Amino acid sequence: MPSFPPQRHIRRPPPGWSSLVVGLIWLLLSGSALADSPGASDRVTVTDLAGREVTLPHGARRVILGEGRLLYTLAALRPEDPFAPLVGWRDELKRFDRDVWARYRARFPHAESLATFGKAANGEFSIEQALALEPDAIVFDLAAWPALRDGPALPVLEAAGIPVVFVDFLTQPDQHIAPSVRLLGQLFAAEKRAEALLTLRQESLEAVADRLPDTRPRVLVETAAGLHPECCRSVGDDNLGRVVRLAGGDNIAAEQIPGVFGRLHPEWVLAENPDVIVMTGGDWQDLSEAAIPLGYDASVSEAREAMRALTEARLGWPELTAVRAGRVHALWHQFYNTPYQFIAVQRLAKWLHPQAMADLEPEALWRHLHEAFLPLSTEGAFWATLEEASP
Repeated sequence: MPSFPPQRHIRRPPPGWSSLVVGLIWLLLSGSALADSPGASDRVTVTDLAGREVTLPHGARRVILGEGRLLYTLAALRPEDPFAPLVGWRDELKRFDRDVWARYRARFPHAESLATFGKAANGEFSIEQALALEPDAIVFDLAAWPALRDGPALPVLEAAGIPVVFVDFLTQPDQHIAPSVRLLGQLFAAEKRAEALLTLRQESLEAVADRLPDTRPRVLVETAAGLHPECCRSVGDDNLGRVVRLAGGDNIAAEQIPGVFGRLHPEWVLAENPDVIVMTGGDWQDLSEAAIPLGYDASVSEAREAMRALTEARLGWPELTAVRAGRVHALWHQFYNTPYQFIAVQRLAKWLHPQAMADLEPEALWRHLHEAFLPLSTEGAFWATLEEASP
């Protein structure tokens, strides 16, 4: 039997077994209404990705997302309206994923009125604004944990009785995506959808693992190619570096970059001469004309043109093995910080091992993810290759 809060204004039934039975039936029938009101049934306790046990006494009805790209997960868990439980969020999705923001704003116009925040890891998160919103909880990415732990924000928020929760889709997504999705499923009363999404992820990753050959092509990942004038920003052994590993490749930057992101010297890249190059792109053409356009407003031909311009303009690149063999590819950058990374694994695996992965269909998987979980359709281009004949 569900647990209900005490009732104060209910007439006590007269003594007798029949009256007791009537009273119990009334309580059972009224359970759904009580569950929608603040009380013990709304209480949520989770263990976050910083290893902290956190309790939300009144559930998660007024939440601040300290990482705006957590919307990608929330959209899969609450596609009917991912903004409904939010009172504020960090502004980076609005600033850097503008094609995504335009679609969500058109579908959910009230999202425009949400308060916006800066980056907590840089000290730009306004504690005063957060306190004024009286949230039930604030959800941060684990990357903000050191700055919040060592600074004044976390003690102030906790002293004010505001629960703070940490999830991780960035620093160690291979290990942390599943517990993070489950945690958010708990917070937003979407446990079944969380498990369904994780089942799809697990099945998709296993499909790649079951087909992997022994050979591992050497791969260079260049993040946000063309957004910055110099070559090459890349990833260490985790995040997109782990995507390379799961897809059956060898990330050449894994031992050069100790953290999540770093920079490689152009001459080192030429000396390493990778077998495959994977660039990431997004809706950033207003920031840099050289950036690779990928996303809901992009086309494969536009992406390919930008990739060709980059490879032809860089000193020594036309002679690289990957360029000469036409094994230069591009992926949507936002795969790096969302639970959709398994799509990137399948797409990259098919580029690295076209024969072994011949029966995989990452395009169909991407469509299925949208149809089954997301409130958006799949128009646009989310990957491209320098040569049209590539699988």
